[in-house]
Amino acid sequence: MDKKKESILSETVYDHVLKMILKQEIKCGEKIPEEKITHMLGISRTPIREALRRLSNEGIVNIYPKRHAEVITFDEKAIKDLGVLRISLDILAAQLAITNGSNANFMKLKEIADLCYEAAKSGDVYNKIKLDCDFHLKLAEIADNPLLYRCQKALYLKVHLIQASKYVNIDDAVKKIEGHYAIIDGLMKRDEEVVTKSIQEHLIAFYGVYFKSNFSIKSLLDY
Repeated sequence: MDKKKESILSETVYDHVLKMILKQEIKCGEKIPEEKITHMLGISRTPIREALRRLSNEGIVNIYPKRHAEVITFDEKAIKDLGVLRISLDILAAQLAITNGSNANFMKLKEIADLCYEAAKSGDVYNKIKLDCDFHLKLAEIADNPLLYRCQKALYLKVHLIQASKYVNIDDAVKKIEGHYAIIDGLMKRDEEVVTKSIQEHLIAFYGVYFKSNFSIKSLLDY
């Protein structure tokens, strides 16, 4: 097999295993069924192990050499720690987006928010969570800080996994997703206080963390 085909196969296997994890076909703490996946995809274990190494580097999978690989687990402190980081970075992204973004950019956010809302209402858990992550990653993109975007992109794999493992019901999902529109409204008005408050209200209950109402870029240094 030439290098191009190997690369395509590697990416395909990675996407397949990641989707199995994010769709909760393999849950947190469960072993990755390598043999089952080889039969399912009709491939050898080599590309699967390459995918697992990549997922391990991304912090989604733990590999125990000569034993097995399993999906990571989150205790209450790990979820809260991730929440503090996520909310801080989201507020920073939003505040930068107020300066660097255009109304056309914010309308793109609304398009994602609409799709996310429809997915939530229909009970499509995977796409609801994926589109929610896409919304916040788009916000980081609009912030126009490549380093911030890379940090957010790495973080949101874990965000997706935590949300999938803690999904409750349609009504709860719809209520949380409605928070996107308050964020967009604050961005359109270029109102930092509204945006900051909207992001807090959108996220803090899920992670069980608290921020002062006057949270700002400066307060990141004092937190």
